[in-house]
Amino acid sequence: MPAPIYVKKPVTSQHKLALVVLILMSLFQVPAALAEQVEVTGRAKIVNGDIDKAREDAISQALNYASLKAGVNFSSEQSIDQGRLTQDTFQMQRMGTANNVELMSEMISQNTITVVLQLELAEPEPNAQCKSQLLKASIMLPQSYLQEREQLRYGQLANFEQQITLQLGKVINSQSRHSFARVHADEKIDNTNQLVNFRGYRIPTWLGEITESQYILQPDIIDISTEPAESRFFGLSEDYPQRQFMIKMTLYHAISGEVVWTETFTTSAPWEFEKQEVVSPANQRFWRSSYGQAISEIFQQSVLTLDNQLNCRPLLGQIIARQGDRLIINLGRKNGVKMGDKFQIVLQKNIPDRLNTMRPIASKSRASVVIEQVSEDSATAVFEGIDAADNIQVNDIAIKN
Repeated sequence: MPAPIYVKKPVTSQHKLALVVLILMSLFQVPAALAEQVEVTGRAKIVNGDIDKAREDAISQALNYASLKAGVNFSSEQSIDQGRLTQDTFQMQRMGTANNVELMSEMISQNTITVVLQLELAEPEPNAQCKSQLLKASIMLPQSYLQEREQLRYGQLANFEQQITLQLGKVINSQSRHSFARVHADEKIDNTNQLVNFRGYRIPTWLGEITESQYILQPDIIDISTEPAESRFFGLSEDYPQRQFMIKMTLYHAISGEVVWTETFTTSAPWEFEKQEVVSPANQRFWRSSYGQAISEIFQQSVLTLDNQLNCRPLLGQIIARQGDRLIINLGRKNGVKMGDKFQIVLQKNIPDRLNTMRPIASKSRASVVIEQVSEDSATAVFEGIDAADNIQVNDIAIKN
């Protein structure tokens, strides 16, 4: 991957878009036939009359949508001195290319600013270090776990954990290139340590089996506290208080039960509701607020990071049934499996370790299969060369050729 591009200089929010366009235009040009022209929209609430800040947030949201679509990763770090923006470090990782960026329109309505950007997006260069994953992994998504439930009192946020899971599932299903979510928002795992090992049995393996998933993604909400509001005009008025949102996401492999990725994401935004107001996270008014939009942006960033993790990992399906020269694997149309696809079979065996915990090991076999029927969540295959199929059993692994 080419090195990140850094631009470090004092800027104002009015210059933000010009800076973005200048950097993007400096990228090498690509043939028009390889480029895809798209429009992306960003929206942001105007808080305390600060239109410049809202415009910057809207442009940032639009660029995040572009990054999810084409793999161009933008980030920005700002320095604030006595309430004034003094320095802005803008970074872009050139995983894909974008050029001819134009601000098509800007509209302010009902205290919300909406911007529309038009970009030409090119496919990212192939990664020489790995073969891009063509299939989509199924990810089981249980209810989010909130560490400090007393933080729900401010706003009286009923069913907050379930709604966070539902919203994260929506973002995965709409934005991810390499996965889709099986959302189980009402099923809660109280102690995430149980996911690793419980009485010698790996819980992710069990969850993967009953949900036909290849991974388990556990969201842990660490902080949703609210900072005190700042007074203005000698205490006659107050700004909206800032509310934090910190979430840790941990991805478990359903076959081995091991943690394959974990990362913490943090943001904050004005809490635009009255002090004693009962706020429903299931209401679109919540998700249209600055705080709801900030959470959605965090989810978009996390899905981009998740996709980068899954891109280089081969998707491991499992045999869930066998009869004669036919077998069924737990990958189907949702995973991207098609009739005629060929899979290599890998033998799996569980052996006890020093703590008598079962550990899976794999070994090559000469058996391969061809898909002859596909349903939404599974596929039926027939062996190529029945002589090599003698040792194939349920729970053995299938990898697409």
